[in-house]
Amino acid sequence: MEPSNNGAGNPKQYKNKDEHLSEDDLALKNQLQFYVETAQDSDPALQRAALDSIRQEIRSSTSSLIAIPKQLKFLRPHYGTLKSFYETMQDSKSKNLLADILSVLALTMSEEGKRESLRYRLLGSEDDDIGSWGHEYVRNLAGEVAHEYTQSVDEDESIEDLWNLVHEIFAFLMKYNAVPEAVDFLLEVEDLDLLTSYVNKSNYKRTCLYLTAAAKYLASPNDMLVLNIAYTIYFTKKEFVLALQIALFLENLKHVSEIFEACNDLVQKQQFCYILARHGVPFILDEGMVLDDDKREQLQDIINNAKLSEIFLALARDVEVMEAKSPEDIYMICRGWRIYGLQSIESQSRKGKG
Repeated sequence: MEPSNNGAGNPKQYKNKDEHLSEDDLALKNQLQFYVETAQDSDPALQRAALDSIRQEIRSSTSSLIAIPKQLKFLRPHYGTLKSFYETMQDSKSKNLLADILSVLALTMSEEGKRESLRYRLLGSEDDDIGSWGHEYVRNLAGEVAHEYTQSVDEDESIEDLWNLVHEIFAFLMKYNAVPEAVDFLLEVEDLDLLTSYVNKSNYKRTCLYLTAAAKYLASPNDMLVLNIAYTIYFTKKEFVLALQIALFLENLKHVSEIFEACNDLVQKQQFCYILARHGVPFILDEGMVLDDDKREQLQDIINNAKLSEIFLALARDVEVMEAKSPEDIYMICRGWRIYGLQSIESQSRKGKG
């Protein structure tokens, strides 16, 4: 008979399974059982020592949860016992420590929908690093926070106690490059503004790429909100061309003005003008965007497509297509390219042998 979902099963149910355990596993199981019994001792010092030992055992096993660790399997029969003992404890550091342990045990032992991992996390130590319990624990906690947030908003309840945990979870996910999970988590708790405080030069591109991709699947106005966050990040990191593309998608000329004013590279401003001309955006440059009158006039001509024909003719001269070519001419050109390519390969081969 399998133990109940709340982890309060009878340890005798597991007695027959001891026959299949190795000596090391049996020693670990007995050791954990001893820690659980000692944690319920009336001596506070023994309680704390036993709880510290349980915490250390769990932390050493949950850093990578490819499979359920043996420590969690062996502690499963004691989950209900530890929960009951927690309710009888006086407020103390040991009680907070036990809450931290129960929060991790609830990862695999809590009944679905009860969100006990989150409950005990909020009752636990404020200075405990959630990342020390492993990525799977944080991922599970993020899911419970998102469900709790949705339910609290629907029922018009306070969500103040969740925000510190939201910051901790998001900081952990960004630190370990789980950008999609971090962005999805903020979307769930409706706090995307937090992104701008945590992006850096190593992750802002991946973050913005995910934001722009996710915006395609979001309903209005959330899609515009996500794109505005991506624009802010690109603008802050001086990725002006990418910021301009998003500004044009948002049809926000104020953002376009900000980009021209923030950029000091005249060549890059010329690129902006070509992009605006390609999109057919009617935009007027002012002195704050380009100081030199002559340069400003040239850039304005680009935006207005005033010299588009001249540019195409110049390009045609450069690639020698001003006059129509016969099929024989095209064949000879392609043949010349092929011969040149073969000669280059042979030349590189001789250099390699030399």
